[in-house]
Amino acid sequence: MKSILTFCCALIAAVLCAEPIKVACIGDSITFGTGIKNRETDSYPAQLQKLLGPNYEVRNFGNPGRGIYLHSWRGKERRGYRYMPEHQAALAWQPDIVVCNLGINDNGEFIKKDRAEPGTFAKDYQTLLADYQALPTKPKLYIWGKLAPLAPGQNFYRSAEPFMMQPELAKVAAATGAQLIDMQEPLRPVLLTAFPDKIHPTAEGAKIIAETVHAALTTPPEAPVALPEDIAGKAEVWLCAGQSNMYWPLGRCAKANEEAAATANYDIRLWDFMSGNWIKITPQNAKDWSAMGVSFAIRRAKATGKPIAILYVAAGGAPTEAFLSEETMAAWDAQGKPKYPNLLKIVTNRKQIHENEDFPCKWCAREYPKRKNNKIEAYWWALNKLYREGIAKVKHLPIDGVLWYQGESNATVNLAPDKPLADEYMLETLLAVIEDLRPNEKTPFLMVGLPVMNRPWEPYRAAQQKACQLTGATYLDTFGAGLGEKNNVHPTNKIPFVEMAAAAAAAQLDK
Repeated sequence: MKSILTFCCALIAAVLCAEPIKVACIGDSITFGTGIKNRETDSYPAQLQKLLGPNYEVRNFGNPGRGIYLHSWRGKERRGYRYMPEHQAALAWQPDIVVCNLGINDNGEFIKKDRAEPGTFAKDYQTLLADYQALPTKPKLYIWGKLAPLAPGQNFYRSAEPFMMQPELAKVAAATGAQLIDMQEPLRPVLLTAFPDKIHPTAEGAKIIAETVHAALTTPPEAPVALPEDIAGKAEVWLCAGQSNMYWPLGRCAKANEEAAATANYDIRLWDFMSGNWIKITPQNAKDWSAMGVSFAIRRAKATGKPIAILYVAAGGAPTEAFLSEETMAAWDAQGKPKYPNLLKIVTNRKQIHENEDFPCKWCAREYPKRKNNKIEAYWWALNKLYREGIAKVKHLPIDGVLWYQGESNATVNLAPDKPLADEYMLETLLAVIEDLRPNEKTPFLMVGLPVMNRPWEPYRAAQQKACQLTGATYLDTFGAGLGEKNNVHPTNKIPFVEMAAAAAAAQLDK
């Protein structure tokens, strides 16, 4: 008993005498707390201190107007944070953790500078962080991989540059071991209320920033998705994505009993993006999962003799924009023009989809506020949501093919009187989703064409065919084959659709 008491006392003494963990918040005016009346208590570093408690010491090293570029000027002085006294003070303090938000003030220069010398932004960012990496404390680095959003009325509100910075920030993180923090999505819901001067958050916005940083500092990073060990290197891997017709469970389709029973003969695994778990498909659970995915996997397993891994990312009603990365939506072509002008308008609008005037999927916009808490559909409709929570988590895996069944939400206004959306918009969504989901141009991409139904889908089918012709993807002409039901957006017999897809897959892979 005496030894236990001695140990406990020693442990308590060690904790009490331990030095607090030093957290240096470096950055621009958002870190500094510009516009916040009581900076000492309500800036994000101050609120982060309250959340972390006495075992941490948080200091604010923000300097308004600063950026990343080393050869950028603000009047007669350099703009780069690396030249500022706050940078030197942070280094002298020798922190254990560094949280950096920089980049907003590099708007207006990113395209110009990185077009002239690609990679300058990332190189200069790494140069800044190298100063901290050289410290004896070897601090853990966190950088805002998605910057705080700019509000309507700010000069760079509709700029593509913050989105174009994101892949560069990812490169910085990969090169330095820094952990990325997404500051855009947490702040998007308060974009219209918490940014009175269109760029600097109120104390309410700073609280959201502090909470987001706190979560990053105290929650272990999510482990990357990996194939189950027993099938890694053996399985054929398919990304199966789309909206309700991809989501539609086998149990609600024709021949459900026969299809479910057939899974006993094959090794089929399904990664569920909602739970992040791998599921082994069996006759007992097959009816709960995607009819398209499960039935397609049965046919690929039979054809190849291999285990089949399905990467399943689908939500009822989801627009294509939910599956797209911001970087692709905001991309510029080699001539310096927006690659997808309609998508650029949507993503740079920055608002939630029911507030976004440039978002043309009117049914989704109308239904989103009513259904946004529905975890099997509208919760996932937000711009880029399915990309972030699903596609991005599995893109690194060895994907052998993509099966895509989506389009009902992007073909028409889907409101009475229903009418097709603009041809150029429809084509952009299709080209962009092929670009984002397909690992490379040789990977089979099977696009299920919209089938028979009494809706004005002809222009969308034409756009699907054109997108496939331009990219080498495969258009599955379900309409020409007479598949579908005139008055049902969810055809109950998915088997003919699956067999068409399986035949196309076999033609490309089983040679």
